[in-house]
Amino acid sequence: METTKTISIEKEPENRVWCCAWGLIMPEQNDNSSEDDELTVAKLRPKEFVITGGIKPQLSIVHISPSEENKFPHEYSHQLPGLGIHNVALSPDSSCIAAVSLDGNLMLLSFEGGVRLPRVSHSQVSNVWSTAFGRTNDCVYAGSGSGHIYKYDTSVGKLQHNYDTHRCENVLGLAISGDQRLVGATDYAGNFTLLDGATGQILRRRNYKKPMRRLVYDPCMRHALAACDDKTIKLIDLPSGRLRESLAGHDAYVMSVAASPDGLRFVSGASDGSIKVWDVRTTKSSLSFVCATNSNLWDVAFNKLSNKISFVGDGKGLNIYYCLGNREMMLV
Repeated sequence: METTKTISIEKEPENRVWCCAWGLIMPEQNDNSSEDDELTVAKLRPKEFVITGGIKPQLSIVHISPSEENKFPHEYSHQLPGLGIHNVALSPDSSCIAAVSLDGNLMLLSFEGGVRLPRVSHSQVSNVWSTAFGRTNDCVYAGSGSGHIYKYDTSVGKLQHNYDTHRCENVLGLAISGDQRLVGATDYAGNFTLLDGATGQILRRRNYKKPMRRLVYDPCMRHALAACDDKTIKLIDLPSGRLRESLAGHDAYVMSVAASPDGLRFVSGASDGSIKVWDVRTTKSSLSFVCATNSNLWDVAFNKLSNKISFVGDGKGLNIYYCLGNREMMLV
């Protein structure tokens, strides 16, 4: 019998948290150290943290299992201009945060220092809905309300490329391949669009009739995963862009989906608080549970070590589970 436990980071009851992303701080290697005690081992452990954004104009950063050696406090926040944050992405080295505000603004922040570029856009951008990084730190992508996807450099925010999906819809889901050759987008009208990252040419498009709210690529680039309002997760083959399977199991809108970095599992979350962890090999749900602490679930994420998941929503905000294989989930 599967068992589940949860730990919740307490928030105000009226708090609404809309997005989350995991980061990892790698330790500095000291070749001159010959110590082999617990203190040295602790210093060499990677430091995990979760970034969340919601109704308040700020980003919260929560360190998981902080220690005395951690130079950051357990939880702190960066105040932002404008309105609340509904979409967030983190660069591969966890140094740069891209955040999308409710007023359609894309901001870039330093992990340690806070807001670095308060507005990354140009006059042709109507509003930004989503953001994503590839596997490099020097550029960031933004999906707009006009069906365009913009690529900016992260140093000064200069526009590098403008991709047109030819669908004037809000780009809710955005995924970039590691080599930046495949740019994927899903929108509110249910369109999945796959573009060539070098030329901007549309390689594949299909309409699934219902809004598609999140899009991620499998780390091995075998397929894309899309969270859909028809209560399914679309499994789409790459690079062909053809539908492989429509995975049913949720009884409400699927709000978010995330793949584990090791490529073995993915997690999906629906608006009714139901969460499912899926096995990539079988495309079957290996774990399933309902979070009773959140009245509306908005986002889910896998950590960089592939052994924890987080999800956010209305109510108690951030929730974290520890994945123990395919048998159970327990508190961090």
